[in-house]
Amino acid sequence: MLPLPALQKVLSASATILAPNITHLFGPSLSSGAAIYLASEPNYASHVSQRWTTHEAPSFIATIQPATIEDVENTVSKPEFLLTHYRRIKEFIPFLATGGGHGVSVQMAELQGGIQIDLRKFNHVDFDSETQRVTVGGSTIFSQLIGPLSASGAQFPLGTAYCVGIVGATLGAGVSANQGYAGLLSDLLEEVQLVTAAGKSVTSSRTENRDLFWAIRGAGANFGIVTSATYKVPPPINGGNVTNANFFFPESKALDVFKYIESLDDTMSERLAFNIAIVFDRKVGEVSLNEIDEYHVWPGNSSSLQVVLLVNVNFFGSVNSATRHLKPLFRLRPLRSEVLNVHWPAVFRTSYFGIEDTKACSRNQHVNMRSIGARSTNPKAWLKFLRELKSFSGAHPDIGASMVIHRFATQRVLRVTDEDSAYPHRQLKMHIQLETEYDDRRHEGIVDAFLNAARDDLTATSGFDTPAVYVNFAHGDEGPEAWYGARNLRKLTRMKQKWDPKGLFNFYNSLRPTEISDAELSEIK
Repeated sequence: MLPLPALQKVLSASATILAPNITHLFGPSLSSGAAIYLASEPNYASHVSQRWTTHEAPSFIATIQPATIEDVENTVSKPEFLLTHYRRIKEFIPFLATGGGHGVSVQMAELQGGIQIDLRKFNHVDFDSETQRVTVGGSTIFSQLIGPLSASGAQFPLGTAYCVGIVGATLGAGVSANQGYAGLLSDLLEEVQLVTAAGKSVTSSRTENRDLFWAIRGAGANFGIVTSATYKVPPPINGGNVTNANFFFPESKALDVFKYIESLDDTMSERLAFNIAIVFDRKVGEVSLNEIDEYHVWPGNSSSLQVVLLVNVNFFGSVNSATRHLKPLFRLRPLRSEVLNVHWPAVFRTSYFGIEDTKACSRNQHVNMRSIGARSTNPKAWLKFLRELKSFSGAHPDIGASMVIHRFATQRVLRVTDEDSAYPHRQLKMHIQLETEYDDRRHEGIVDAFLNAARDDLTATSGFDTPAVYVNFAHGDEGPEAWYGARNLRKLTRMKQKWDPKGLFNFYNSLRPTEISDAELSEIK
């Protein structure tokens, strides 16, 4: 087989030859509700789901939008999918299934000149108020849950943004501010329908294809295309109301804020969650936060940059019950503060003083980021990076940069055993995200060097002996052990060999199939 870079050049070149025939090859096997769009068409982008970031993006010669499960099966198994222009290799034209489109892995850049399987037509929500179960399509996003569940007085974790795909989040585990009392989304998952590499739709649950159900909860992108998923809806907390508090601190209070987070390392309430955005504001104390529209460095005069912290606190209980958790922050004398009692669907809209988080839901941004998983707080290390970030931003004013810390409770997460699913990081308490945004691609080397060094430093003080990162936040170069845990790798690679031996699903933080004996294969069948 050709080395990957050479193979990709061959695939991309031959795919260009194949592009005009995509409609001819796939059209006859698709239903009347399906659609095919060629990238060469002038209105292609208006019909196709765009990616959140353009950094290290895949490229497609065409997009197929299936409307039925049979459409997905026929697309994956189509014989003409084999590359026949170069008979000396036997490879498939690569494809990638997309839902919410928020994946950031640079591994997707290995897919060039492929086919996008856009699941946007699989976006239904079916909620049974009697059984408290909800079934969603493979591309359904969190905001689509709000109406059906709210109408019945139910409540469901919303991930880390309204616009993220529910299934995509779940396949990595599904972390959220609600996880302390509700658990991970993968813990709430009861059943999925997915199309495997063999082009067959199968059901996977605790009673059917159990080995696959174990694997997809934590490493799911490796094993197929999920067309629907069913979840148990957790009971509502506090009648579905949330205390949502916001604080605005200057740089001088950063260490004190970090020390408060550290004090909660072993004692944080299961109903509590923190989201901290470290940004740069040139008019501290003058500008209204409602005028801020993005959470990153504002390009401009570097000498006027001031570090500020936007601290959002979610407490899934009454304002009175939240008071003891908020008092330490009030004692630090924030520049601004507010405490709100909101219904659960309004949490994102009212976070950070009601600033609409357009960055989390915009498309085609050039965002280059790294993520670190931590189980203990290190205030000095965080403060050191904050100062390095300020210095970097001052030296490169046209590169937007920020640091976001999600501190989520883990009580309910830890009640589920490590062996229950492939998710390896139940001890993980914090997601530290380092984000940069810029238009000039000549900055790539400077940014990568800065982010990689920062990631190394913060990983060394994370409380883990080896790197641990939530796979859905991963940059894509950390490696399978960091994504899936050393203890899971042998079993997962055996599973990969069983369910995807040709590596069709190899473009999102993937495992690589390995040769295994017939005896080993029989053990997992």
